[in-house]
Amino acid sequence: MVKLFIDFNNGLGEQSLDSLLPQFEVLSFLPEAPIINRVTTTIPRRHGLILPQHPRDVTYAERKIDVEIYLNALTHQNFYMYRHQLYALLVKPFPYYISSDLWPNRRFLVTCDGNFSIPKEKEKTYNDFSVEFTNITGMGESKHSSKTAQNLYGENWSHGMNLQSTDEAEYYFKNRKRFSVFNSGDVQINPLDHDYNVLLNATGKNVTLINHTNGEKLTIEKEIKKSQQVSFLKQYTIINNTPIKTSGRLPSLEIGWNEFEIQNSNDFTIQFDTRFYYL
Repeated sequence: MVKLFIDFNNGLGEQSLDSLLPQFEVLSFLPEAPIINRVTTTIPRRHGLILPQHPRDVTYAERKIDVEIYLNALTHQNFYMYRHQLYALLVKPFPYYISSDLWPNRRFLVTCDGNFSIPKEKEKTYNDFSVEFTNITGMGESKHSSKTAQNLYGENWSHGMNLQSTDEAEYYFKNRKRFSVFNSGDVQINPLDHDYNVLLNATGKNVTLINHTNGEKLTIEKEIKKSQQVSFLKQYTIINNTPIKTSGRLPSLEIGWNEFEIQNSNDFTIQFDTRFYYL
């Protein structure tokens, strides 16, 4: 039997559908292929389409996830009651996460707007049907962040998540001017769109973080002390919940290895805390 897990972000964590409504059995979990939003143009005397975008500027559209479910209610009265219970469970005004044991350790942010029905056929008290979810980000994400060691020894990461075959990737560095950060996902990570933060404690003035892989950098335009933790919220750089002046932005993480450098500080610690995103 296929497992469907639901996380409503209500503090209860993941719960399986069969634990919430044991009368329902999941038969399949089928996300559509990723859908690209691409800008194209044509130019006279040039063949085909012209692609003016850099590949990193391509975005992904929302996509459908169809989950096939079987209901065996045993009695006619139960069929109507169980059907209503499933509608009430899944059709919500807010997004939530679903996942499946077929895709372990990754989840999908979805909405369910009731674009499905559970038909009852004459004297039958059972039927199978499909529930349509909309994966609003167009991609899946790791259930765990880079704070959880990336290896296959535990149950937090799985084959197919692009883990390194030898040493675990590092995401915490102390007084290393140059270091490498590995994005094991299929998508570039940036602080505006993703669950991505950096925690920096450093001593210095105009401390600068550079990703040489994509040329992006951030400079903190004030003197900071190591006792002050710098973090990031979307486009803002923050100390003690107060935005501070910077130039540039927190560098994105390209797919694969990213070569970083810290300038204007010899005494620092830095930790990359991010989820990873999969197509």
